[in-house]
Amino acid sequence: MSDCAFGTTDPIYLEYHNNEWGQPLHDSRKLFELMALESQHAGLSWLTILKKREAYREAFYHFEPEKIASMTEEDIDKLMEFPGIVHYRKKLEAIVSQAQGYLDIEKIHGSFSEFLWSYVDFQPIDLHYKTPADRITVDERAKQMSKDLKKYGFKFMGPVTMFSFLEAAGLYDAHLEDCPYKPKR
Repeated sequence: MSDCAFGTTDPIYLEYHNNEWGQPLHDSRKLFELMALESQHAGLSWLTILKKREAYREAFYHFEPEKIASMTEEDIDKLMEFPGIVHYRKKLEAIVSQAQGYLDIEKIHGSFSEFLWSYVDFQPIDLHYKTPADRITVDERAKQMSKDLKKYGFKFMGPVTMFSFLEAAGLYDAHLEDCPYKPKR
């Protein structure tokens, strides 16, 4: 069991922690996928969504924003029966509006990745956590990003979810100081 991996022993979560979580992610499409999945996580455990990730990829065209942005109400109706995903209509619709927002950000800012990374001056911020008790769940940057993304139609991306995304995508280094999976600098 790893204190850094939130004390879990689940092999799926440990694999995610050890190989993905907190590693700086710069690919715009992968950032979009992670953000979309984080929005599904609101009110649920991350492990629940992680176990459903492949089904979400299948349901949402492997997170190709151009295809998702053109999804219709009828497409959402079909997703309400799609196996392996959370069947909460507003959250499914949120992914469509997020894809539309992604495309707007790409048009205006040139890159979704650069837009997001600009909030941390293009360098991961090390939170210097020594123990799990040091962890926080929100900060001013997450609040601002949530507010700014809302202007582009992003839903279910409140400040706490945004903070979780910042950690997961490696914009924040939230690994404990002694974690062997802490990104090297």
